[in-house]
Amino acid sequence: MALNPLPIEPCPNWLVDTAPALAPITVADVKLYGRIDGTAEDALITQFIEGVTENAEAWLGRALISQTLIASFDDWPASPIDLPQAAPLISISEVRTLDEDDTATVYDSDNYYTDTYREPGTLILTTDATPPQNVDRYFGGYEIEYVCGYGTAATDVPYTIRLGLMLWTVLAYETRTVMKEPPPEAIKAGFGFYKVGSTFL
Repeated sequence: MALNPLPIEPCPNWLVDTAPALAPITVADVKLYGRIDGTAEDALITQFIEGVTENAEAWLGRALISQTLIASFDDWPASPIDLPQAAPLISISEVRTLDEDDTATVYDSDNYYTDTYREPGTLILTTDATPPQNVDRYFGGYEIEYVCGYGTAATDVPYTIRLGLMLWTVLAYETRTVMKEPPPEAIKAGFGFYKVGSTFL
């Protein structure tokens, strides 16, 4: 297995490049679970769902609905590379280097393979691969683009997670605030089985 000779392990920045097409739960789900009547505050509930989902994904360390992420590195890290938020990892779309003008050079996909069973998912260089090299840019010169999440439908997300999102959203609705991660204690037990790196797993 090829290892990067760099003496330190780079810490990636990452962003959502293509957001999920929908939320893991709906306004109707929340209203049914919380016994909420009327439609006057549907827009508010939608905002609470968005906030709760964002915080839940951050705390769990995983993506829920399929989305495309990009991880950016200043230096190429040692193999295997754990991809941030890549649980579950679906696929790696592209590995590339960028020059000072943001012109991309694609790294040959024959040089690596993807482990989608590990959480987070990983990129692993093949035994005889030479890691990508970039002498044109010192910061953010390496990018990995990948797709992660349980699937494109809300029902692809485990029901335990969806149930926790409903409860968290109802609590947000009742208190008129979205508690930043970690989730409320009533939700942690169910979420704990899905938290990346959790001793529950």
